[in-house]
Amino acid sequence: MTIYRAWDDPMKDQAAAHVLRAFEVSKADGLSDVDCYRAGVEAWRRAHPDQTAAYAARQAVAVILEVKTSLRIEEV
Repeated sequence: MTIYRAWDDPMKDQAAAHVLRAFEVSKADGLSDVDCYRAGVEAWRRAHPDQTAAYAARQAVAVILEVKTSLRIEEV
């Protein structure tokens, strides 16, 4: 689990909605998972051109994973 400080929580950034929209549109277009994540990263970078590519990728992927994944714990 990633812990973010309040000022760098990617879910609270205005770019989060753009990241998710780009990811969803790419999925609907039938693109590969890699290309869908790439579209999300590109959306983040358009919103934050001053950030490094690595930082932008971490933030965008964190947004996508936060919304698109869930943790399932099965009882044994």
